[in-house]
Amino acid sequence: MSRVRNIRKLFSVVTSLPKINRFSTSTLHMSNVQLSVTPNEALVDEKVNIRVDGLPKNGPITIKASLQEGSLRFSSYGCYTATDEGSVVVGEQKSQLGTYNGIEPMGLFWSMKPEPSCRQNVRLLKKDITKPIAVDLSVLEGHLSWEDLFDPPPQPLATVNVLRWYKHKSVRRERVVEGNIRGAIFTPPVNTRLFLRNPHYLMSRTGGCIKRPGPFPGVIDLFGSGGGLFDHRAALLASRGFCVFALPFFAYEDLPKSLPDVSLDYLIESTEWFAGLPKVKKDGIGIIGLSKGGMYALELCRQVSQIKAVVLVNGVSFYSDVPLKYSKGDIMNSEFKFDKIITTPEGIDLKECYKPTDDEFIKAWESEASVLCINGEDDGSLDYKTNERFLELVPEDQKHRFQMIKYPRAGHLIEPPYTPHCRYSFHKVFQFDFLWGGETKGHSVAQEDSWRRILDFFSHHLNSKQTLNNSVYKPASKL
Repeated sequence: MSRVRNIRKLFSVVTSLPKINRFSTSTLHMSNVQLSVTPNEALVDEKVNIRVDGLPKNGPITIKASLQEGSLRFSSYGCYTATDEGSVVVGEQKSQLGTYNGIEPMGLFWSMKPEPSCRQNVRLLKKDITKPIAVDLSVLEGHLSWEDLFDPPPQPLATVNVLRWYKHKSVRRERVVEGNIRGAIFTPPVNTRLFLRNPHYLMSRTGGCIKRPGPFPGVIDLFGSGGGLFDHRAALLASRGFCVFALPFFAYEDLPKSLPDVSLDYLIESTEWFAGLPKVKKDGIGIIGLSKGGMYALELCRQVSQIKAVVLVNGVSFYSDVPLKYSKGDIMNSEFKFDKIITTPEGIDLKECYKPTDDEFIKAWESEASVLCINGEDDGSLDYKTNERFLELVPEDQKHRFQMIKYPRAGHLIEPPYTPHCRYSFHKVFQFDFLWGGETKGHSVAQEDSWRRILDFFSHHLNSKQTLNNSVYKPASKL
């Protein structure tokens, strides 16, 4: 019995010792710790500076970021050690442990993932772009693990709220109900000072731009086989100086309910209507399509001469899935090979299911449009090699208008910069978990780099009288 008492006594002594990865808050008042984020309100594609001051010399801390979108909660964290001066500067110091490692100024944003109590097969989508994404940053004592952050969450030493916008407050959103046409149009303000990155604005030395009236270069934004209206990317493109039409094609309001009922006539009518608006420049428009939206974008550039620039984001470059309805004759699709579906613990992998013949690729070279293909090499939904074959088929005298950028370790859902990586999620149309692929860090690199290329591509091809400005500068939206 005495031996048991001694063991218990020893155990109580050991457990009462302070953990080496923490500092004592008895000598540190919470008011001494200061967390600052500049700017604390910005567009989602802008970097912020995160700094913590008032810490003990070489004190270990964890910085946590959290947000809630509807019923979903996403979080991230990084562990840092303060300098001799008691500071942590996220953009200059390494995260030693967390959802990201190393020097990553925006790691707290792009490495977010669903919290343990939430469904894991979800994708973070901003459904109401008239409101910001509110991100809560907090400083916690010690180097913590992912499990330590929840149930219950630790008491923070300091907190700050950061607002991230897809839509600049000066951009106007209009719902489109024009005959059969549905969607939303985003228009930059006329004669209003914006702080944009686009080269067609004359940059000031402070990173701003001169006042500029419309009309604006126009872009149509298409998403994929999930249906409905996605307008977050359109809002952000408009915040960078374009007039953008977010164009749904099924499962939205009174549009067709399913993908097989999508009509090419509807897409052509919508594109010609948008290109003819007074606020859209008359020397050509652009179009961007993700996944299935890429197929429609390529076919539209063949049908509508006003389209001068096409961006495919892991876009389908051949006629896929179902026949495309058209008044001049339906266009048949490439065979989908059901026996090639691969089932994984994270979802179904479809990249071996599409093996189009050369005749089934869309002959976009018959148009006058320039085409930029953005592809992730770890895409679990579409093999990037199909787009390599698409480019091989382009006639030699037309190849100068086509280019492809490939990103290793990037998956299918390449979104604007600093968006959390979605490796797999539930597909509401097909009622399966889809493996989108990608590795978080590599995917983040692809999102940041491709967004810059997309803006430059549209700016160059939709503003022929302007020279492309390749200088690097930091946009300051001043929301």
